[in-house]
Amino acid sequence: MVIVKGQLTAGKGEGRLLGYPTANLKLEPSSLRPEEGVYACWVTRSGSPGPVAGILISGVYQEPGQTPRVEVYILDFSGDLYGVSLEVKVVAKLREVVRGVALTQLKQRIEQDIADTRKILGLPAI
Repeated sequence: MVIVKGQLTAGKGEGRLLGYPTANLKLEPSSLRPEEGVYACWVTRSGSPGPVAGILISGVYQEPGQTPRVEVYILDFSGDLYGVSLEVKVVAKLREVVRGVALTQLKQRIEQDIADTRKILGLPAI
């Protein structure tokens, strides 16, 4: 099982514009970077009592000369996480990263990722 650790940093807010805000992680030096893809995961925030369900996206956002980002969407969460440290336990790969699709298709794919994550992690469908 891959465990990713890092502190949240500001992103471009693209996930928030879609209705699915993601937490951009600045990885700790000891953390492994998952291969490019979308993964079901458990997320533990510093100071929280236990893990919550999430989706980790690795390698989506790239600019020339920059390291691909690792982002996490936390299911059923709203709030500010800037400056918080996260530990992410990757459970299963959902799919490859999809590029160049229309926003409506991307939103449908994210909804399917959420449903798949709930099923894989043994959570009830909403």
